[in-house]
Amino acid sequence: MRFKLGLFVFIVLFILFSMPQHYLASADSKDIALIYVTSNQQVDEEVQILREMLNAYTDVDVIPVENIKEDSLDVYKRIVILNSYKMHIPLPALEAMNNFQGPAVAIGENIEQFPSFEHWQKGKKVELRKVGEHVLDRPIEWAVVNPPNDAEVIQMASTFNEDFPFIVKEKNSNWSYIGKMIQSSPLVYDWPSIFGELLKLSSTNLHPAFIVLTDINMETDVLKLKKVVDQLKQFDVPINLQISPLYEKDGAIYYLQDNKALLKYLQQLQQEGVAFILSSPQANIEKSLDYLVLRKIYPTYILEDSALFSGVLRQQDNHFYITERDEQKIYPYTIAAINDASVYPLYAVQQSIRQMNKAPGSTIGIQYPSYLGAHHVQELVELLNKQVELEWLDFRKTEQLVQTSKVSIMQSANGEQKIQLSFTKLDRLKKMFDERPFEVVLWLLVIIVSLFVIVFFMNTLRLRITLRKRLFEERKSNG
Repeated sequence: MRFKLGLFVFIVLFILFSMPQHYLASADSKDIALIYVTSNQQVDEEVQILREMLNAYTDVDVIPVENIKEDSLDVYKRIVILNSYKMHIPLPALEAMNNFQGPAVAIGENIEQFPSFEHWQKGKKVELRKVGEHVLDRPIEWAVVNPPNDAEVIQMASTFNEDFPFIVKEKNSNWSYIGKMIQSSPLVYDWPSIFGELLKLSSTNLHPAFIVLTDINMETDVLKLKKVVDQLKQFDVPINLQISPLYEKDGAIYYLQDNKALLKYLQQLQQEGVAFILSSPQANIEKSLDYLVLRKIYPTYILEDSALFSGVLRQQDNHFYITERDEQKIYPYTIAAINDASVYPLYAVQQSIRQMNKAPGSTIGIQYPSYLGAHHVQELVELLNKQVELEWLDFRKTEQLVQTSKVSIMQSANGEQKIQLSFTKLDRLKKMFDERPFEVVLWLLVIIVSLFVIVFFMNTLRLRITLRKRLFEERKSNG
């Protein structure tokens, strides 16, 4: 009897201690719920930028307020409510947020609906010109909210004539308030650290970084390019080349093959495992891609945007984190251009790096024009190593996909590329004609003339053989 009772207790304890652990592990994987209130229930630019900042710390689920139910937030450790639109918050969402016990940040409108802020006084509308130590690029209209005297004011905002509490921590709760998500430089670089402090997130000082050699086209000096590449290799910086296979000048289009030494060198770099970024006008993306792959150069990223590529490099204001959208991974250029005409060409670069260093985990994305040669490479790398803690990104060692009707490039994380091309002989002939019509016409003329010469020679030979045969037969018949 005791044995059976003991066995029963063991089974019950086993179920109690094994099954819940699975659900707890699942719950622990949920960290931040970013709840947004917009006029059309769609993720806008402001929501996307905030998501990127929070993603630098941890995983983030983005949820419209209309989808929040009473138990929706039970699995989350932290919440952020971005109120871009004034509305009556649905009761299930309001109850879920009011019952939330972890760190919470409310931004913008609608805060009077939350119990933590129900005693706050609403004030007049003002034009903010300064937040903290930062003077804004342009005045921002804002409705003043006055917290109670015992609230902890973290940052003030100013019209230059009056000061107002702008970022505030509630005294007896985990709730904090931010007046407005202002996307104004240089304030935008402070937001990641502010959210990290309010939400009690652990930050990282490590910044993913990459340098891309740009402006590579038919006119590129291959010796200059080689010196830059060799210099970067000396500092163990991964080589990434942004290449324009079709180059337009004075209304004419030139191809890489017009610079045979450059084309040969790029093919060599492809064999060495260098990453290529395609730079092309939107109308010529497939044409440019086809041109390169037929010459054994396989770009796995594209500049700006194309659904054909899973990897995109882009210059975007206020976006300084690597992010994913619509099955694409976007790598931002974040550092100012090198001004070779300046007394100190890297001054703007240095200022940009300092701004990025304020945003934990932000991306250091640099464009280095190949025509500058190797003059600034050493100084640039030393500046980076001095200012920030870097983790160099190797674009060749990421999973990427390029897919068209004729081309498939699959790149794995170990750098291996699987290439599939489905060009017919007619396709190749058409492309050759598009790229080198005069040369193709000349070759056709040569072939046609050669055929005529061969036919003429064969016909002459046949006539001579026939004539000899006839003469031989006549001699034989005449004795």
